[in-house]
Amino acid sequence: MLGALLCIAAFVQVLARRTSIPEATLLSLAGVAIGVGYAALDRVAPTVAETIFGLLVAQELPAHAFLAVFLPPLLFQVALSVDVRRMAQDVAPILVLAVVAVFVATFAIGLSLAPFVEHGQVACLLLGAIVATTDPSAVIGVFRDVGAPGRLIRLIEGESLLNDAAAIALVSVLVAMAASQGGGHQGVNWLGGLVTLGVSFGGGVVLGFVAGRVLSALLTQMRGIASAETALTMALIYPLYLFADEVLDVSGVVAVVCAGLVINSQGRTRLTPRNWNHLQLVWEQAAMLAGAIVFLLAAVRVPHLLAGASLAEAGYLVVALLAALVARLAVLFGMLPVLTRMDLCEPISPAYKLAITWGGLRGAVTLVLALGVAENTALPLPIRHFVANMATGFVLFSLLINGSTLRWTIRVLGLNQLSPQEQALQQQAIALSTVEVEATVRRVAQAFALPPQIAAEVNRQYHRDLRIGAVELDTDEALNERDRLAIGLATLAQRERDLIPEYGDGIVSVRNLDAMMRNTGQMIDAVRSEGRIGYNRVARRILDEQPSYRFARMLHVRTGIAWPLESAMIDRFELLICRRAVLERLRRYNREQLEPLLGERMTGVQDGILAARIEAVEGAIGAMRAQYPQFTAALERRMLMLFALRQGRAALETMERERVVSGEVHARIRQELDAAWKRAVERPRLTQQSADGSAPVCPAAPSDPERQSAAGPD
Repeated sequence: MLGALLCIAAFVQVLARRTSIPEATLLSLAGVAIGVGYAALDRVAPTVAETIFGLLVAQELPAHAFLAVFLPPLLFQVALSVDVRRMAQDVAPILVLAVVAVFVATFAIGLSLAPFVEHGQVACLLLGAIVATTDPSAVIGVFRDVGAPGRLIRLIEGESLLNDAAAIALVSVLVAMAASQGGGHQGVNWLGGLVTLGVSFGGGVVLGFVAGRVLSALLTQMRGIASAETALTMALIYPLYLFADEVLDVSGVVAVVCAGLVINSQGRTRLTPRNWNHLQLVWEQAAMLAGAIVFLLAAVRVPHLLAGASLAEAGYLVVALLAALVARLAVLFGMLPVLTRMDLCEPISPAYKLAITWGGLRGAVTLVLALGVAENTALPLPIRHFVANMATGFVLFSLLINGSTLRWTIRVLGLNQLSPQEQALQQQAIALSTVEVEATVRRVAQAFALPPQIAAEVNRQYHRDLRIGAVELDTDEALNERDRLAIGLATLAQRERDLIPEYGDGIVSVRNLDAMMRNTGQMIDAVRSEGRIGYNRVARRILDEQPSYRFARMLHVRTGIAWPLESAMIDRFELLICRRAVLERLRRYNREQLEPLLGERMTGVQDGILAARIEAVEGAIGAMRAQYPQFTAALERRMLMLFALRQGRAALETMERERVVSGEVHARIRQELDAAWKRAVERPRLTQQSADGSAPVCPAAPSDPERQSAAGPD
């Protein structure tokens, strides 16, 4: 069965790319087609139907197992891939969309249906909670394909991270209430349900945060082995989900999401860039397969869920769809402007709000929740049929109508259009890339002995193709100096953020890497709000001596106790040296990559800003050399030796990969490098000495566990 599901998922992906139909829509259609085919064939040839479709349709997996098996990897991957820092800027609207909107939709749908439906208000609210959760996998791919703005995608991703948890928790409370009323008991009430919901949500947050911090610490013990790091993250989600749900009785979904966000924020400084990319790719593939399989398995049961649907329920469905639409519009156009007036979030344009409204597709989670209600024998049979039929119809309408028109909606709203500034940068980028591509085409044509006129014709065609749809803009007019400087400084800060993790692997401590990553994130925010002044202010902040450093220095001078100052000086030295190296690379990046885009004058201004930052760093390092020259020299030797050993390991790995040395030789040299690393990583000692550094530096002391965990130049 698994092989069949994977084959269907693979072909659906190809078909989605060729037809521009959302993958979720095609998966649901494939699942429904399998279910209908089984039902039709079962009437005329039961044996054949069982042979062809039996394993897919007649599964024994209960609905709650769908959530436990497939939902954790889906949510963990989204949490692992989002930009946590940028998403934090929109935390208020995301929480409104993810939590408040679920309650608004639940009550809007439930109260709209209650006057017309005989099953009672709780059953209608239960339906509302089931269809209140949106499916990001059904819409984010479409948004990316059509070039929707990054902020719009972040809002949808942020909503999807928590609305599943809110909806699942609310559904569990309402199911308990419906079962209690159906059995004549009054043990569950609204107050108790809301308290349970709050405890479940809050407990999941705390548990996920703790689990994420623990796993982040364990990642530093994996010696840079990518497969071990990935396996460790995979070992987390299911025990965490089950422990939260079954043992602590808190939200496992929230726990998994929070753990993923913590690992996302800390993993980049605990894993090498290459290993972090490997981790992302593995989880992306796992989430894709989990999403496709759960969609197919749930959609296969759609014909069964719709069995016995009546014409009256079609009318109820129309009421539910309209109520859900009005509820979503009310949240977006009624509540979010209030947050803006309270300075809790930046304004969200009406076009964004309409796209979010129409893009609120329902998917696999809604179907699985509907299956759970249909299988729950504690509920009265009429309620089970009503909720299952209505929720299934809601999902089908959402995927077939909203999903098939979403691309058109985004284009009509103009959300796939670039701003004048972005168009100007696009033109510059096209012009620069065209020069390089044309030279490459000529070299390739010469290498394959192709006629020069063929190369010239290909270059002309390439240039024409890239110019299709381009708007002629005056770059200097579209981008004034303020815009250019803001774009340039934000780009430099983002590039700085990307370079910092390269100095990990035990060379620079994790806490220093974390501090520098936070600082660059603050620089990006400061550029957007204050421009050059904010950028410089935040960049200088990290060079300030921390109170702990000043206290340790005073303690050393007055009492002779050296170890607090040793630790503080090592941390400060590492931070300054790493910042110095990154800034030099940024200057080259500015000259080589940004000057063609932003112009010589603007990159000259940026080069001056970077030079001033380098001068400030050198001043701080010079102050350390002047006060503790021998200890600083020992730190410099240690740092350079660690870099040398890491470079030696990289060269050895290359030689082994290219078969220059044998595996036996590689293993022997690697042992020597590991032993040298353990010696070099140890800290020098700071003895009782005067400010002129007259006393010698003592032999090495035990090193920081953060570095020792990376023993061996991994």
